[in-house]
Amino acid sequence: MIRFTRRAFGALVGTTLLASPVLAQDGFPDRPITIIVPYAPGGQGDITGRLIADHLSPLIGQPVTVENRPAANGVIGISEIANAEPDGYTLGVVVASHAMSRALVPDLPYDPVTSFTPITTTALTEMVMVVPPTVEANTVEEFIAYAKEHPGEMAYKSAGQGSNSHLFSAWFADAAGLDMIHIPYQGSGDSMPDFLAGVTQLGFDTVPAVRGYIDNGQLKALAAGGPEHSAAYPDLPTVAEAGVPGFAANSWGMVVAPAGLPEDVLKFLNENIVAALQEPAVVEQFATMGAQVVANTPEEAKAMLESEETKYSELISSLGITLSE
Repeated sequence: MIRFTRRAFGALVGTTLLASPVLAQDGFPDRPITIIVPYAPGGQGDITGRLIADHLSPLIGQPVTVENRPAANGVIGISEIANAEPDGYTLGVVVASHAMSRALVPDLPYDPVTSFTPITTTALTEMVMVVPPTVEANTVEEFIAYAKEHPGEMAYKSAGQGSNSHLFSAWFADAAGLDMIHIPYQGSGDSMPDFLAGVTQLGFDTVPAVRGYIDNGQLKALAAGGPEHSAAYPDLPTVAEAGVPGFAANSWGMVVAPAGLPEDVLKFLNENIVAALQEPAVVEQFATMGAQVVANTPEEAKAMLESEETKYSELISSLGITLSE
């Protein structure tokens, strides 16, 4: 159950005179908090960090700043989070690719699970299976049949070698028994010209990245990638419902701290970050990005991270995915 502090409740009903923040047992926080985002500005991880910072600061009575560390596929910034003092003053936002890092990066300088204290999952972002109009298929079943008629001739795109979209497309092709080529690009946006032209024939993208193309008829949405129906396209079946059992392509975000965070500080941060995430303006902003706020407990976030890391590591190993061609 979501727990709201008095400060969060006041914000929800428009109260301008907020009560003084209730501090953790050691007086935390008594100085500014930094959120490290190990990704480039403008992406969903960055937007998440800044939304939390803006809405958390008035709840706790201290400035909350965001610092971007977009290098080495996020490894540099995530290393900074792992190596920071576990005092609650350095936090981080990680996304689903964090759970893939152990299987992809040789000599990773941290453990994706044990080096961190999960505070809360922020949101789940809807992914959708899309094809260009040149593909003669309007359902997942028709796509599978079409691809089997053209073995080795069709290609799936990705936002880069070892990216979420690479893993999900490779997983789909393998599970459906398809012989397809992988063509990596430098990001989802970079892949779109070829995709729209039919040079590549399959993609798994977040709803915000492709919604405009779907709505104006430049792309066809065949299925929701995740385990549930898409809020944006509720009539679409999931890939699992359409004939690929067990398939569930999710993108998510999570707030973490270094391992060893004191329990009272963890409780304080979870309660207030959850309250910030549940503010109507924040929920609405996530919805515009095709994401649903989760705002769960530290225990639930930890269980999710462990499960996702295990699943992705096994998938990456079985599919033979690496960071190099």
